Amino acid sequence: MNICRNCNVIIYDDTDVCPLCHSVLDELTEEEMLSPVISHGAPYPDVRKRTKRLHFVMRLILFLFILAEIGLIIINRIATPHFWWSGISGIAMIYTYLSMIYWINHDAGYAAKVGLQLILTMTLLLGIDYFTGMTGWSLKWAIPGVILFGDAIVFFLMMLNRQHWYSYTLLLLLIAICSVAIISLYFSGKIANVVLPVTCTAVTGVYLLGTIIFGDREITRELKRRFHV
Repeated sequence: MNICRNCNVIIYDDTDVCPLCHSVLDELTEEEMLSPVISHGAPYPDVRKRTKRLHFVMRLILFLFILAEIGLIIINRIATPHFWWSGISGIAMIYTYLSMIYWINHDAGYAAKVGLQLILTMTLLLGIDYFTGMTGWSLKWAIPGVILFGDAIVFFLMMLNRQHWYSYTLLLLLIAICSVAIISLYFSGKIANVVLPVTCTAVTGVYLLGTIIFGDREITRELKRRFHV
């Protein structure tokens, strides 16, 4: 066992660096090993067992999802070959699994997690639209609605974390790219109804423009840090 003198925690893992402050660890002395505080305290836990259990659970869920989808495809083929509803279930399972594995196992910040969740949600809606005849409701209504919801989430996160509001700039840029993609589909003739696509593009554009103008140094610093320029 090692100890971090800076955090005053005991580390069971086989490491020479503190996982909290990244300081170099010291070995416990004989007196410290016999100390009642060390013997009966609450040292830093060994998280390897928990990590292994999580990985096993995620693999088990993936295995069950694959078996379930194979069964659904067979049933779909036999019962209703004219309507491939099994594709919707497959997309829903992929959406659920990727969301679970990212939120549970990934240590990224809220901005990255929210960004991935928005992309997965748009993909799910587009997939459902495709397997139900591709009438275009996902592009005309659903995905622009998700973009507007993303704008609201970014605003909420910025207000909640005002000291580091600029850390959500990349998430806003991602939403802006999605808005441009939606409005470009209208100009290419893929979308007939333009109300919601124009609305989401205008709201995101104004939001991004205001963030860039009033953000000034913070925005510049964040972009340089993210893109290493």
